[in-house]
Amino acid sequence: MTNTCGPTAKAPWDASRWPNFTAAEIACRCCGEIYIDEAALDALQRLRDALGGPLTITSGHRCRRHNRAVGGAAASAHLKLAFDIAVSPYARGSLLALARGAGFLRFGLMRSGLHVDLVPPDASHAEMWTYGPESRAAWAGLFPEETPDIGGK
Repeated sequence: MTNTCGPTAKAPWDASRWPNFTAAEIACRCCGEIYIDEAALDALQRLRDALGGPLTITSGHRCRRHNRAVGGAAASAHLKLAFDIAVSPYARGSLLALARGAGFLRFGLMRSGLHVDLVPPDASHAEMWTYGPESRAAWAGLFPEETPDIGGK
């Protein structure tokens, strides 16, 4: 894992290992800071390969300032490397199943996206959560009833 502050051009990016992504796609949207987590990027590439089509990453790494600005949790997995992926054009159930099969461990079910990361679930980290009534409705039938809801979108 590598944390590189500053422009993504300085990031140790392996284009042959992650051919469907760029450092800019996973970098912090406000400052370009990047965090390279090879295991997370390998899982992302496996997901892309399994889908056989593009993935739109709406959020990858976040610097602390950006994480605060978007209302991220103080210990958000995005402070290292997590991915919020747009659901469209995929079926939610397929995307979730393939993300699990690619090796991701935790899943946030957003109204129009899916959060994935490699943080092991435990007493402090749920395996799955939703972001309010709209996300619960969008993902209905695809999560256990006892799945926690953290509000939001």
